[in-house]
Amino acid sequence: MKKFLSFTLLFISGFVFSQNIEFAVIVKDVETGLPIPEVTITSLKTKQGFLTNTNGEANISLSKESDLQFENSSYKTYIVKYLDLDKKINEVYLESNAKRLEEVILTSEHPQDILRKLIKNSLDKITIPVNLKVYLREFYKKNDQIVFFNDGLINFQIAGNSRNIKTDILVEQNRAVGLLDSDINEELLGYNLNNIIENYYQFQYLEEILASGAKRKYDFQIKSYPNNENFLVITAVPLEESSNVFSEFTIIYERNKMVIMEVSSMVPDSRLEDLRQSFLKNSKIYKLEFKNTFRIENDLYYLANSKEVIGFEKKYKDQSRRIEVNNHMIITNFDKELFKYNDKNVFKDKSLINKKSSFFTDYWDFESGFVSTKEEKDIIERLSHL
Repeated sequence: MKKFLSFTLLFISGFVFSQNIEFAVIVKDVETGLPIPEVTITSLKTKQGFLTNTNGEANISLSKESDLQFENSSYKTYIVKYLDLDKKINEVYLESNAKRLEEVILTSEHPQDILRKLIKNSLDKITIPVNLKVYLREFYKKNDQIVFFNDGLINFQIAGNSRNIKTDILVEQNRAVGLLDSDINEELLGYNLNNIIENYYQFQYLEEILASGAKRKYDFQIKSYPNNENFLVITAVPLEESSNVFSEFTIIYERNKMVIMEVSSMVPDSRLEDLRQSFLKNSKIYKLEFKNTFRIENDLYYLANSKEVIGFEKKYKDQSRRIEVNNHMIITNFDKELFKYNDKNVFKDKSLINKKSSFFTDYWDFESGFVSTKEEKDIIERLSHL
């Protein structure tokens, strides 16, 4: 039976976090002492999720005592016992796997064919239905200057199945600060929250390298994964002679369970100029980079966090404007059971960009699973006074 949770109770739940176990961690490279960004931190008991910022910092808010698992594709996975996290600010050191050599693995099947099997199996295993509690934040740049910021706590109610997903969005709290020119508002809605989960859960960003002609345009390889002997990596790099704009893809997968653990792509610098010129001709938004990280444990397989950066140039009054949007999503918690809600509470707009700020706690400090750096906080503070 589905649990009943009214929208009012959804809001009130934010106050529960004040009773949680709260502390901070700073994750660093054991050899260099430098901070490590984008480390996925998972509470092994509660399955709560957190992510380090560019300074390697994360605020942890646990509903119960739990060991923490630290994961980053460039470092060895590390588990820290809860009893060792006894300071207000705890330093955690990870060992880089950069010294381990990647090995190219030869297979009888073409890597593209293996990728097709991976996607099929991942679709079969992805956990649906599920409620994902997400902290989402977006920075907007105009001509390399940050002009707008929005973030919020969101519940994605995901029903159906991996091949026919239905997603309802419920916004718990949100804020929006800064100024946007009216002429670019619609263009900035590059991230449609109503289909973003569908894109991620159906691996739609990989369609570019699944086309039959991609074998002639990309160099596909399968390599070992130094961080974990149970993982392998598929890379797809556009050949130099391939015309048009192509991304470089990296897919990390679990070799025994045959599921995707991380998928990312980026447009190489060598092709960015072609990308800009192509854009100016067809006026389409281009995707600079994205990264999805997934977790699997027992019968659970779900998105852990995502990052996307998109940019475009457009002509306005005979001047070229460069617009960029940086989007982060951190899954802070999930539940296999959906809760009931009134349809009038479903958020149906494409983005939080035009939603009026509504918050009653400083959710961005501990409830978000992601803490802004001092520089980012200063920017947000500046924007709030515009």
